[in-house]
Amino acid sequence: MQQPDDPSKTLIKTMPLVGSLKQIVGQQRTSWHTPGHTGGKDFPDWLRNLFISADLTELPVTDDINRPVGAALEAMKMAAGAFGSGLTRFITGGSTTGLHILLAMAVGYGGRLLLPRCVHQSVVHIAALMAMDLRWIEADAYSRFGLLPQVTPQSVAAALEANPDGQVVLVTSPDYYGTCADLPTIAEVVHQYGGVLLVDEAHGAHFAFGHDLPPSAMCAGADACVQSGHKTLPVLTPGAYLHISASALTTGRLSADRLEQMLPVFQTSSPSFPVAASLDYARAWLERTGEFAIARQLDHLMDFRSRLSEKFICSPRSMKPDPESSLLRDPLRVVICLDDNIHRPTAADLLMGLSAKGVDIEFADRRRMVLIPSLLQKAQSWRQLADTLNRLLSKDGGFRPAGNDLMDDMWRALITAVPEAALHPGKVLFGDCQQVRVDPSAAVGRISTRLIAPYPPGVPLIWPGEELDKSRVDFLVRLMENNASINGLDQQGFWVLA
Repeated sequence: MQQPDDPSKTLIKTMPLVGSLKQIVGQQRTSWHTPGHTGGKDFPDWLRNLFISADLTELPVTDDINRPVGAALEAMKMAAGAFGSGLTRFITGGSTTGLHILLAMAVGYGGRLLLPRCVHQSVVHIAALMAMDLRWIEADAYSRFGLLPQVTPQSVAAALEANPDGQVVLVTSPDYYGTCADLPTIAEVVHQYGGVLLVDEAHGAHFAFGHDLPPSAMCAGADACVQSGHKTLPVLTPGAYLHISASALTTGRLSADRLEQMLPVFQTSSPSFPVAASLDYARAWLERTGEFAIARQLDHLMDFRSRLSEKFICSPRSMKPDPESSLLRDPLRVVICLDDNIHRPTAADLLMGLSAKGVDIEFADRRRMVLIPSLLQKAQSWRQLADTLNRLLSKDGGFRPAGNDLMDDMWRALITAVPEAALHPGKVLFGDCQQVRVDPSAAVGRISTRLIAPYPPGVPLIWPGEELDKSRVDFLVRLMENNASINGLDQQGFWVLA
């Protein structure tokens, strides 16, 4: 009698997503992207096994992530001590959920929020849900290794002066490129005006554990922040920390009771115990060996820079990017730029070349590759990356002058300029507005019904309810022609009010 086929192989053929993931994992690729556990390799074996068997519900022996009173509460108190906060909660829906909770509790329905245009798309959605009154903070400080502008203490002060009723300020620091705002000075400014400083610190969960890194939001004096643990730490996606400072609680600028009221509104009633447990693990691991691990990766970065072709410009080991910039940056957000005299290949071309060689990086715009090393990245992986990049660059050959490429300047201008707003984003997303899809030639002058954001980095160029001017339409078409991934837009055209 013939032995039947392995049933698992037959079953996998009926599961396209499972099959795809199994194929990718089987290739043993090198990871330079989120999550920070490099495909689980940074977890000890006993913990990887525990994640599956510990996918439980709320039981007397497990505690409740949303209403912690036992082991979960103890883990959160230990996290608060490690990260320097007065109160910490584990968020199992990522920084998106954390920001929704934080802004709902601090701003409230119909409240006023001061913020720059260069925020993550999740901020747009909570502003729409909560009908927030939005007032803009100018962002005009740049790092040579970043695309996105940062706010300054002066621009925050100007916004507070122009909006005396605006009490809540939101800042993103670090941004996707690792560029940081001057949070200590901004915190002083905001508090002088009697305001509250919130920080989207999604990419900076490791800051509190390294001497050669920018100050964390809690250390800098912010009232509250949200951190994506999975971005840079050995944490399962989408684990996040929500921190409120002790000062904000004691002064009454923020309320623990209000947090507990808002948390179950946005966090799932079935939070993942494995994700929460990985947040607990990352804290314990960081306290024990985080400082050493960070210093070792910075040394690996220095060696990597020495091996890299001079045709590349790599972000420095220091958190100070250059003498001309007053902005700090995360040296572990590795940004590799092409020399200004190189036209081909673009950074996006090299991303595809790396992928073909089994090396996956976070993302690339036209001139920059952005890499997120694990805090446990091996020296061999750093050397492999340098060798692969050098080979790809020399293989292309025939470099031509870049000429006057204005893509960066245009992108920055469109991020910071505020288009005409016909409707609040909440009315467009949740009202009874009729919408229709049109091609680019018919989109100019129409009102967008979608948030439109190249992703990564997820910073919108158009908010729902804003007018699609010609410069934005033309620029977005150029991005699509360069195969950029854009949320809210595809080759079929733009969604606009009918």
